[in-house]
Amino acid sequence: MSFRRWCIAKSDKPLSRKIAQRFGIDGFTAHLLSSRGFCSDSDIADMLGINEDSAEFIDPFSIIDMDKAVKRVRTAIDNFEKIAVYGDYDVDGVTSTSIVYSYLEYNDANVTFYIPDRDSEGYGLNCAAVDKLHEQGVALIITVDNGISAIDEVDYANSLGIDVVITDHHCEGEKLPNAVAVVNPHRHESKCPFTEYAGVGVAFKFLCALEGDSMAVIENCCDLVALGTIADVVSLTGENRRLVRIGLDMLQNSERVGLKVLMEMAGLVNKSVTSSSVAFIIAPRINAAGRLGSAERAVRLLLSEDEDEAIEIAQQLTNENKERQAIEQIISRETAELIERNPEWLYDRVLVISGEGWNRGVMGIFASRMCERYGKPCIIISYEGDSAKGSGRSIEGFSLYDAISACSEWLTGFGGHTLAAGLSLKTENIDGFRRAINEYAAREFPRMPAPILNIDCQLPPSMITLELHGAAELLEPFGTDNPTPLIAVMGLKITNIFGAAGGKHQKITMERDGHVISAMKFSTATEDFPFNVGDTVDIAVTLDKTVFRERESLTVVIRDIRLSETHFEEINRGRHIFESLMRGEQLSEEEMAALRPSRGEVGAVYRAAVKGYRGGEDVLSCRMRHMGISHAKLLTSLQILKEGGLILYEDDGAMIKVSSSPNTDSSQKIALENTPTAILAGYSNT
Repeated sequence: MSFRRWCIAKSDKPLSRKIAQRFGIDGFTAHLLSSRGFCSDSDIADMLGINEDSAEFIDPFSIIDMDKAVKRVRTAIDNFEKIAVYGDYDVDGVTSTSIVYSYLEYNDANVTFYIPDRDSEGYGLNCAAVDKLHEQGVALIITVDNGISAIDEVDYANSLGIDVVITDHHCEGEKLPNAVAVVNPHRHESKCPFTEYAGVGVAFKFLCALEGDSMAVIENCCDLVALGTIADVVSLTGENRRLVRIGLDMLQNSERVGLKVLMEMAGLVNKSVTSSSVAFIIAPRINAAGRLGSAERAVRLLLSEDEDEAIEIAQQLTNENKERQAIEQIISRETAELIERNPEWLYDRVLVISGEGWNRGVMGIFASRMCERYGKPCIIISYEGDSAKGSGRSIEGFSLYDAISACSEWLTGFGGHTLAAGLSLKTENIDGFRRAINEYAAREFPRMPAPILNIDCQLPPSMITLELHGAAELLEPFGTDNPTPLIAVMGLKITNIFGAAGGKHQKITMERDGHVISAMKFSTATEDFPFNVGDTVDIAVTLDKTVFRERESLTVVIRDIRLSETHFEEINRGRHIFESLMRGEQLSEEEMAALRPSRGEVGAVYRAAVKGYRGGEDVLSCRMRHMGISHAKLLTSLQILKEGGLILYEDDGAMIKVSSSPNTDSSQKIALENTPTAILAGYSNT
């Protein structure tokens, strides 16, 4: 992943001590609560689950229009009007559809459900789907996890005599649809004390209003509410937290045939079901239905009472999840080839990459991976003929929604949030959109925000124990606004490095002040691990508990590692100046001097490069800094040497790779001062 600034949460020790004493909890747990802003007795009690069993759920009628929605749906049930539950193809939409359809069917409603096809219909209500439902005699459409922006589509439904009740959790626009009811806690007039529900959370509140008894609804569907809430990455605080905690307990011993089969295929039998296992094991399999085929199958899986049917669908989704991973690999290779042909893209403030015929179901996932890899906002676009659709992800501090909104003249449609957005446009406008969004970024962000790694606290190695894991475990379930605790341990000397699983992972032993830590760096091959025995490093870790033969042990997992001498600001500034140079922007003489290497400095970089290096640019930068070479000069020198044919140099975001050039034909090499980057930097080989 890209090099990130470590931001360690400030500690209010007096407040932490007060919380620890007040609630009888470990000081580490108290620190986590206070540093995350959970300071009032009620907030802390919610986080710890204290008195949860006797607490009242929020009145569903505090959400605006809930009374209108309930009245219209009850009328439809009583009159046996045909109702269509109109959902979405992701986990949130699928679980929302399942719980509302199941409830209405149980209450003898004349009900069907509809999930739009991701490729041919896209997100949300569409007129073609309304036509199909009209042909089936539908008199009432209930949207779940969509509808807040369906202005024209609701008007069209009304023109056909179809009423619409909207339940959604996405932010409202300038105008609301002309529906019978628009149930959305984010509406400006809403008085609901909690607003951060997923779509399935809003659907749940709707069912509570219909039933008049929240606990009765919970007993029937809270497992699916938890599944959709976790998958949609909404805040796991407030009522969401309570719903997820109850739902995870239900998932642990699920009686749903489809879920049981799916969890068995995912290897979760006799294992603890956590928010992490839902997010990374169960949810991707359900999402696979809508990414590579029809999401309607996922609804049928969750509703199925037939084991044979459930096994068939679960196997399809498991296979498609593997296929989705393979497709991502293909797109990754094609992306690398595109970047190789268009290296200037990598210097953009916002990375926009487009490819023909890419599966649109994986665009969001791939955009997220690219954003993490390059440490900058990324938009991945797939085009076929004259039509293109894209999905983007961003970093903290850069609103992707605002950026896309500012370039809307290039688009045929868009929507989303601060950190994630989707868009559609004509293929011929892709290049224009790329220029426009980067011009916006240059105008609004002369220096783009740096990617951040938020760390909960810094501790000595002596405190990294199984007991510390137990103290953190009190704040499960973890998720948005309450992430898995990340701990920094500084100044550790590496004493041993061992390649595990054939060198696919690294087991690292480190020591400080007589205390030894053994930690795992997963998914890092031996040849890609740039640290050596004897290096002094800082690590950011999470703690896992492993149980084997009834014996508990601690696994320390490295999420980030850096040399202790790392100077983030210098490296980040060097990268900023270098990318500005490569974009052809005007630099001050001071900035030019900061990146223009001398002949001797280029020679030093060359001698280091031909020895070979694979790893993060920060580690190589630290090693070169000992030779007086700044990060900006390092990057400039590497680019000049590459263009001169003297070295092989690749920067794929995750790491840089340098080695001597295998090309021994001197005719293929050019004088370094004549390379494009040397000319830009004013480098002279004299």
